[in-house]
Amino acid sequence: GAAKSRKQEELDEDEGVMEARIEEQLAKGGGEGTMTTKQEASSAFAKSKSLQEQREFLPVFDVKDELESVIRENQIVVVVGETGSGKTTQMTQYMHEWGFTRHGRVGCTQPRRVAAMSVAQRVAEEMECAVGTKCGYAIRFEDMTSAETVIKYMTDGVLLRETLRDDDLDSYSCVIMDEAHERSLHTDVLFGVLRGVVARRRDFRLIVTSATLNASKFAQFFGSAPIFLIP
Repeated sequence: GAAKSRKQEELDEDEGVMEARIEEQLAKGGGEGTMTTKQEASSAFAKSKSLQEQREFLPVFDVKDELESVIRENQIVVVVGETGSGKTTQMTQYMHEWGFTRHGRVGCTQPRRVAAMSVAQRVAEEMECAVGTKCGYAIRFEDMTSAETVIKYMTDGVLLRETLRDDDLDSYSCVIMDEAHERSLHTDVLFGVLRGVVARRRDFRLIVTSATLNASKFAQFFGSAPIFLIP
């Protein structure tokens, strides 16, 4: 406990130092540095434009239409893409754009809590909304979602607990199991549960993303599901 509180004190101290520095800078600027609302608006536009450009620069963007066809034609798809392909941040937004969130949420599981939080923050930024509104996350002991949340990032454990309350996952139209090759006990149990959901719900979509090595194993497990490669 003592070490933790000392660490917290150090953090608070750092924050205090930062705030003091910022105030000092502002005082020095004497108001000259304050932007007019017009300038603020244009810089916000530039920022959002660059976010949009960044989205279009990702490898997954080049195969967006083919991906849509495969997902519409198959209940289960295994997607293979390297780190940086954009699959984690973009596929949830694509599902939303393609109308899948009209009848439920798009859920995306992450192997680690930190990933669930940081990816949700990035996607919320791209969607120009606050975390916990249209895009949110849920990890153990912390639920940053609301009634309007259509894209939800979470750990495998969180989704597994949801299946205990609702074994057909009726509030979801699609679940993306991201980085499924980084498996845990939760992941393995979820595979079985989700296979059952797919069998019972014709309207449900399951997307499994994986590193190249394991893709065929996952495809076999789900009854020879198609494998989609992001170049």
